[in-house]
Amino acid sequence: MNSIRSLLLMATMVVAFFACTQPSGSAPEKGVSFALNQYRKQNIDSIRYAIELDIPAGKTDKILGKETISFHLHSLDSALVLDFNVDAAHLKEVRVAGGKADYQFVNEHIVIEPKHLVTGRNELEIDFVAGDLSLNRSEDYLYTLFVPDRASTCFPLFDQPNLKASYQLTLKTPEGWEAVSNGGLEAKTMENGKAVYRFGATKPVSSYLFAFAAGKFFKATQVLDGREMTMYYRETDTAKVARNRDEVFQLHARSLAWLEDYTGIGYPFGKFDFVLLPSFQYGGMEHPGSIFYNEPALFLDENASVNRRMARASVIAHESAHMWFGDLVTMEWFNDVWLKEVFANFMAAKIVHPGFPEVNHDLRFLLAHYPNAYEVDRTAGTNPILQQLGNLKNAGTLYGAIIYMKAPIVMRQLERKIGGTIMRESLQEYLRSYSFKNARWDDLIGIIDKRTPQDIASWSNVWVKTPGMPSYDVQAGKLVQAADSVKGRAWEQPLVLKSIQEGNSSLAFPNNDGTGYGYFKMDSASKKWFFENYGSKNTLFADPVFRGAMLVNIWEGLLRGDGPAPAKLAGYTLNALAKEQNPLLVDYLLANLQSAWWVFLNAEQRAEMQMQLENTLWQLLNGTQDKGIQTSYFRAFKALASTGDGWQKMHGLWTGKLVVKGLVLSEEDKISLAYELALKGNGDGKTILSQQLHATQNPDRKARMQFVIPALSPDEAERDRFFESLKKESNREKEAWVLDALAYLHHPLRAKSALKYLRPSLDMLQEIQLTGDIFFPTRWLHNTFAGHASPEAARIAQAFLNEHSNYPYFLKNKILQATDLLDRSVKLSATYGRQEHSPALSQR
Repeated sequence: MNSIRSLLLMATMVVAFFACTQPSGSAPEKGVSFALNQYRKQNIDSIRYAIELDIPAGKTDKILGKETISFHLHSLDSALVLDFNVDAAHLKEVRVAGGKADYQFVNEHIVIEPKHLVTGRNELEIDFVAGDLSLNRSEDYLYTLFVPDRASTCFPLFDQPNLKASYQLTLKTPEGWEAVSNGGLEAKTMENGKAVYRFGATKPVSSYLFAFAAGKFFKATQVLDGREMTMYYRETDTAKVARNRDEVFQLHARSLAWLEDYTGIGYPFGKFDFVLLPSFQYGGMEHPGSIFYNEPALFLDENASVNRRMARASVIAHESAHMWFGDLVTMEWFNDVWLKEVFANFMAAKIVHPGFPEVNHDLRFLLAHYPNAYEVDRTAGTNPILQQLGNLKNAGTLYGAIIYMKAPIVMRQLERKIGGTIMRESLQEYLRSYSFKNARWDDLIGIIDKRTPQDIASWSNVWVKTPGMPSYDVQAGKLVQAADSVKGRAWEQPLVLKSIQEGNSSLAFPNNDGTGYGYFKMDSASKKWFFENYGSKNTLFADPVFRGAMLVNIWEGLLRGDGPAPAKLAGYTLNALAKEQNPLLVDYLLANLQSAWWVFLNAEQRAEMQMQLENTLWQLLNGTQDKGIQTSYFRAFKALASTGDGWQKMHGLWTGKLVVKGLVLSEEDKISLAYELALKGNGDGKTILSQQLHATQNPDRKARMQFVIPALSPDEAERDRFFESLKKESNREKEAWVLDALAYLHHPLRAKSALKYLRPSLDMLQEIQLTGDIFFPTRWLHNTFAGHASPEAARIAQAFLNEHSNYPYFLKNKILQATDLLDRSVKLSATYGRQEHSPALSQR
């Protein structure tokens, strides 16, 4: 394919093929194929589930379930296919009209012949043992996570997003447990020593949005603007809870009020509660009436930076926006999953900005979205925003930075292209037209195209339906698009270029307003001038967006071999940090410094710069008056310090014998310090970790520590045994714990001994995708490869890809994305060798 027209035609043919395929008499394939999805959508509607689950006190004991499924069936020309992704032993009995019905259990499906059914209203009763895959169970609590197709791993149903249904849940739990679900609590009674919670029927929602949690939770309830909200949480630090509680409720209330005003539609789902979970896999999950959050993201430490506080406000606004965008109107098929995410991000930005007037929001948008989007879009494994999906079992592989980071950039372009008024009116029509239904991106584009003479569909075809990013060169004082990987593709977007004359030099600063998307190549003279004048009184530097945009350009240039050399850039970055007071830019500079340090500098270069690095960070840590920036410097020092002096400083902070004025360390900070001390110490790590484990009060954090500690062992054989244990699915249940452990197992200081884990980690990837949650395959790969920068590691990854030429497309892309920095590190090492030094360090 050598043109954009051919690329789009191919995509259209794929969709047409799926649409024309119908289930035959053969057994349904595993997962939910597009064909099965289409057939059921045409023949089944008006679905209601009544589900009863009996939860035992023991974590490993079986959860017995009963359910009644009622639905309207339009045709009897094929067997009825229900989804139940467990082994056959979990299914006990199926009854129709009170009588036992025959069925087949095939490829994770219950198949019922038409003779048991009627045209019109049908009712099935099913007894089963709930599957555990998406029942995240701990000793004294559990919670569900059914996105994208995991409801069927718990109970039988039609598990596809365009078959919305009403859910009525009854939970029997151990006495003393709390329970929460989407529906309002209608009754709580006691039965045979167990608490029985009966929740009311929900409005029509997609299966991945049904949820419940039960266990030993604390509760707090507030009424704001006439709306009662209840927060369930596990945090035992009462001071931390008290410090954050009111703000968490207020942020929800403000988000809901703003969304009701913007959309013209009142909150659609009646009850509004939220649950905070200690090791939740995501920042949040938008279950209507029962949002789930990662607890540490909402209960912030005392010295939380403005970035952390804005991140909290943003995730709350994001999940609140999903009540309309994703829950009220849901994508038709999961290839449009990006649509709900981009709307949630888009709305969250509008909601959050007024609450942080001290923040430059253009800068924050630039730094929060562009670098992360480029991180995927620059790789050989990139993908378009709108991807094709043949089977729902692969839906989790669609998630990533392109959906969450690039799509909001494109949506902002669209709003600027058509104007805020047309955007709002179009979204209001979209929500009204498809309330409690399903819709596609092209449905919205059709609504917009009616309101504007511009050809939005053609613009969308490039930005939404094709992969990659444009590149631009400065030629004769203008920005010119470089050769594109797809012939004839033009990336329509407004671009700016700032040119200045300095002596005999003409300097060019492309994309100086930070709005253009792509790689903007800068010449070496302009880069050098930028860093040499960083912090000067030159009017250009008064604009933090200009500073941020140039830093992004220069980092992208480093990755493409356009310089400066890695050690020199590390020196430049340290110099810039000493002159930077903007907390967003400090965080970005520190992130780049850490990446350059561990990925692109070799051991000799790090040793040459180590003392100056630690001294500079320590001075900045002690010298700043901003508590948030101080916390950022503390975390960077902790991650980068490795000399004996640095270790002693960390040890002093950990014991409390060394005090930095203004720095308040949380229990999480103390744990992470203990980890770093054990990793970088001289044999005393076991004692340090044991003392920290004993001192840790929160039971969830203590359990997490116990899991991670073997990955920090100085004994390589113990680390080997730990890695072997991860091959067992049950040892990967707490994904956040696994990711913590992987980061230390593959830490750059131990990368050589961890090479032997790389191939087995790749061999496990398909199982990881099937048994883990949606972000786990990407994070598994990232935390496996992020610590590696050697040619040996790159060869292992390449050999795996060479040996698996027919490897699943989506997972192959994840590998290419995860190993991109590794490959670039190897190439840069060959380009610059070991001869470079860092003269910029002496320029401060």
